[in-house]
Amino acid sequence: MKWIGQHIVDLIARFRGDIYLEGLATTAEPNVLVVDSNGKVSKSTSVGGDITSVVAGTGLNGGATSGAATVNVDASQSEINAILNDGLKVGRGGDNFINFATDDQIQFTVGTAQAITFKAAGAIEATRVDATNVNAAFTGDLTGEADTVATITGLAPDTATTQATQAAITTCANLTTTGTIGTGTWEGTKIADAFLSDNTAHLDTTQTFTGVKRISAREFTTVGGTDGDCKGDIITIGLDASSHVAGNIYFLNSSSRWVITDADAAATSTGLLAVAMGSAASEGMCIRGMVSLKTTFPGSPANGDVLYLDNATDGAATGTAPTGNGDIVRVLGYKIGSGERMWFNPDNTFIEVTA
Repeated sequence: MKWIGQHIVDLIARFRGDIYLEGLATTAEPNVLVVDSNGKVSKSTSVGGDITSVVAGTGLNGGATSGAATVNVDASQSEINAILNDGLKVGRGGDNFINFATDDQIQFTVGTAQAITFKAAGAIEATRVDATNVNAAFTGDLTGEADTVATITGLAPDTATTQATQAAITTCANLTTTGTIGTGTWEGTKIADAFLSDNTAHLDTTQTFTGVKRISAREFTTVGGTDGDCKGDIITIGLDASSHVAGNIYFLNSSSRWVITDADAAATSTGLLAVAMGSAASEGMCIRGMVSLKTTFPGSPANGDVLYLDNATDGAATGTAPTGNGDIVRVLGYKIGSGERMWFNPDNTFIEVTA
């Protein structure tokens, strides 16, 4: 059966085959066609129905099979492995939270103030560090400004700077660098020579001085009993004697060689005299000072007695002036102390004996 144009059927119509509707217009109407259990087509103004079951999944609890259903999140979560969001914040409220919103930073806010920021490459930025209960040592550089240092003696209260005067520092075990020390008195142990300037006088070592040095007084103490010991003026010039023996007296000849003295003649007893301090001139020749000679003084002189150049024993001194014809009487100094100790200071003048 075929109709042309609109056809209205007032009676109930049944269709035993499939029904196809073509050319349907689009509409926003909420009404839909529904079919009941008898195959009757009718219009429904509401689409919906009851959820027959709500089941809580992993990490959730609650649910229902009828009526209102409540689902809660478990306090302990073991299955969540990532929470990613460009503006993620995690916390207990607007005053205390962790903020992940800034690239390459994790910001901790405590009491409305941003307290700590973890940055890339391990940098930590904090408004303050309270190390009162820290049991481990800091490793690496720690930079920033101190909060309050009023309890540290020698530091200006409530600042990160030191006071100009430090009266309470008693020990500084590892100080490697200091600035200019203006005033004060050094009361510590002696400073090792290695840490003194090359221009500093090291009085217990051999040292060369240049320029003018003004010394108001010198003290010469008694020397030991070793042959050639000397405390006084020393030179190291001249060629060694043919037999250079510590404690003997020598004169410097015209060839700049040291020769053993003998008061028998002017040629071997005048000019510059010196006591050998070792087996070579380079070890020192004492020209004036407290000295210990090699040979015992003839004549048994007492302390303070004049000593002369000896004419009987080469390179020696005697308490008795020479008296032989042609002998040279030359004062060498005075006996000081026991043994062969004397004050050696040869007179520049001498007497030749004519008998």
